Amino acid sequence: MAEVMRLCAQGGGGQLHVLQGFGGSGKTSIVLEAVIRLHEQRAEPEQVWWLDARREPSLIAGITVLARKIGMRPHELRGEDIADALWGRLAVLPYRWVLVLDSAEEPSLLDGPGKLASGTGWLRPHLAPEGAVIVTTRRGSVGEWGGQAVFHALGPLPVADAGTVLLDHTGPAGGTRRQAELLGRRLGGLPLALRMAGSYLAEVIGMPETFHDPDAPVNFADYLRVLERGSAPTGALQAVTETKRLSVELMERRGFPLAGRLLRLLASFADAPIPPTLLLRPAALACTDGLEGLGGPTLWRMLKEFTALGILDQLPADEQPSGLLAVRLHPLIRDVSQETDGAGDAIALLACAVALDEVGLPEEPESWPVWELLSPHALHLAHHVARDSSLVTESRLSGAETMELAARYLQALGLFGQACKEYETVLAIRRRYLGDVHPDTLSIRHNLASAHHDLGDLSRARAGYEAVWTLRTRAQGVDHPHALLARHELARVLHDQGLLDQAQGHHKQVLAREQSLHGDEDPRTMASRHELARVLHDAGQLAAARSEYEAIVAVRIRNLGAQHSRTLTAQHNLACVLHDLGDHNAAFTQFETVLAGRSVVLGLRHPRTLNTQVRLAQTLHAQGDVAQAGELMQLAWRMSGEVLGQEHPDTLRVSSFLQQWGLA
Repeated sequence: MAEVMRLCAQGGGGQLHVLQGFGGSGKTSIVLEAVIRLHEQRAEPEQVWWLDARREPSLIAGITVLARKIGMRPHELRGEDIADALWGRLAVLPYRWVLVLDSAEEPSLLDGPGKLASGTGWLRPHLAPEGAVIVTTRRGSVGEWGGQAVFHALGPLPVADAGTVLLDHTGPAGGTRRQAELLGRRLGGLPLALRMAGSYLAEVIGMPETFHDPDAPVNFADYLRVLERGSAPTGALQAVTETKRLSVELMERRGFPLAGRLLRLLASFADAPIPPTLLLRPAALACTDGLEGLGGPTLWRMLKEFTALGILDQLPADEQPSGLLAVRLHPLIRDVSQETDGAGDAIALLACAVALDEVGLPEEPESWPVWELLSPHALHLAHHVARDSSLVTESRLSGAETMELAARYLQALGLFGQACKEYETVLAIRRRYLGDVHPDTLSIRHNLASAHHDLGDLSRARAGYEAVWTLRTRAQGVDHPHALLARHELARVLHDQGLLDQAQGHHKQVLAREQSLHGDEDPRTMASRHELARVLHDAGQLAAARSEYEAIVAVRIRNLGAQHSRTLTAQHNLACVLHDLGDHNAAFTQFETVLAGRSVVLGLRHPRTLNTQVRLAQTLHAQGDVAQAGELMQLAWRMSGEVLGQEHPDTLRVSSFLQQWGLA
C-alpha cells in the first residue's frame, strides 16, 4: 500500500509498474484504497484515469476517451502513430497523473500498433516525471511485459491477518483466534476466499439454532474440517471453489434449490456489471433450462443472499449511470462457476433484453446508459459463438444480432474503428451460416460501410456501398428499398469525396425511381430531393439550394407538420444556406424557429437540438451580438459534454468555436 501510494503521489519514474498477484488477492482494491487515502490526505494526483483492460473493446474505448481528454484531436486518433502521439501528449502534461490498467490478464491486448514487450505497445516507458502507470494482472512473466516493467508482487495475507479478517466477520462466535488462523491458512490467505468464508459463517451464526443443518459448518473449526475432507489440492482456485460450494449448499438448504443453476447462468455473461432487471426477467427465465419455475420474489431473494454471502457485489448508485440495479461476480468466482455449454441460455436472455421497450435504440443518447451495461455482454457472447462448437445455429445468429446492436452503440459513441471490428465479426458469422447474399448479411455489410464512412475511410465506404447496391439489385431488384438506400448512401459518400457530379447523378437516379414508385411527396422521394439540395449547397449553387430547401420545407409542413423532425431538419439546412448567402437576419429567424421546434420534439439536450443552437450562436456572432452568441455556445458546450461526453467530436467542435472567440 505504501509503495502504490508513493507511485501515485510522486510519479513512477517513467517505468511501467505491474501489481501482480493471483485472482482474489486484492490488486484492484489496493490501488483504489491508495487513491482514497491520498484524497483524504489532500495529496492525490490531479487526474486518475482507470481503464478496463479485460477485453479489447473496453480497452480501446478507454484509450480513445483518454486521448480525447488530454487534448488529442480526431485526426490524431487514426493511423499507426496513435500510440506515439498519445505518449507524446502524456509526457508534457503540466500536472500529476496516474493511469491504471485494471485486470490486464492478456498482455497481448496491450500490443496495440506495436509490441508491449519491446516498449512500442499501448504501454511504454515515458518521460513524464510526475506520471505513474500501474497495471493489475495475474500474469508476472518478464517476457510478456518486457524489461521496462517493475514488478510488485502481491502475495497472500499472513496467517495472523487472515485470522483477523475472519474474526471481523464473525466475532468471537466463530471460534478462537487460533482456530481463525488455522482456517485462514487453509484458505491460502486469499482475501476473496476469506471474505466468502467469513460471510458464510456470519450468515449461519445469525440463524436460529433450530434451523441449522447437522452437516453444515457453524464455526471456524467445522469449516476447516469440511475443507479438509475434500480431495482436491489446496490453492487459490480450490479455496474459492470450496467456499463457493459451501455457500451454494447453504442457500439450497435454506430453500433456494436453483442457486447453483442461477450462479452458473450469471457466470456465462461477461466479466462486467450485470443488470438483473433486464437480463433476468422471470418471463424470459421461463424459457431457460433449469430455471423455468423461478419467480420474481424468489429471484430477488436469491440475489440478496448471493450478495450477503460475498458471491455478488452490488454496484454503488454512483457507478450505475443508467439508474438500473447492477451486480458483479468477482472474476475468480466467475471462473469456477462457468459451465462449458452455458452461453446459449445467456444469449437467449440477452436477445429478450434488447427487445424491451425501455432499452431503446443504440443510436439514441437517452439509451446509452443502458447500452453501456448491455454491450459488454453482447460482445462477449458473440465472440463466444466462434469458440463454442455446441451452440446451435439459432444461438449463433442470435448472438450475432445482439453484437450488431452493440456495434451500433459503439458507432453512435464515435468509436468507429471498434465498431468496424465488431461488424466484421458479425459479417463473418452471417456469411458462414446465411451466405453472402442473404438480406441479413447485406444489412451488416451496409452497416460496416456506414462505420467506414464515419471513420473517414471513404474508399472502403464507397466500395462497401457499391457492393451492397450491386448485390441487392441483383438479388432483390433495382427498385428494392434497401437497394435504393444503398445507392443513396453511396451518393452521400461520393458527395463527401468531392465528386459532386457523380453524387448528383446517383441522387437524380434514386430520386427518379422513388418518384416513379412512390410519388413526388413520399418521404423517400423527399429524402433524395433533400440530398440533392445538399449537393447544390456544397457546389456553391446557393440560390438553387435555397429554392429547393424552401420547396422541401413547404411539402414537409403540408404532409408532416411544422414540428416534425424531418421538417425541422430541412428548415435547419435552409437556415445554413441563408447564413452562407449572408442573409443573417433570415438565417437567425429560421434557426430560432428550428431551435424552438427541436427543443419540444427532441428535447433541449438532443444532439440535433444542440447543433441548431450552435449554428444560431454562429449567426448571432456574425450579426455582432458577441455576448449572447458566447452565452449560447457555452451552454451548448456544457450540455454536449453531459450528453455526448467531453471527448465526443461534436463537443470538441463546440469547444473550438469558444477558443476561436476567446471564451474557452
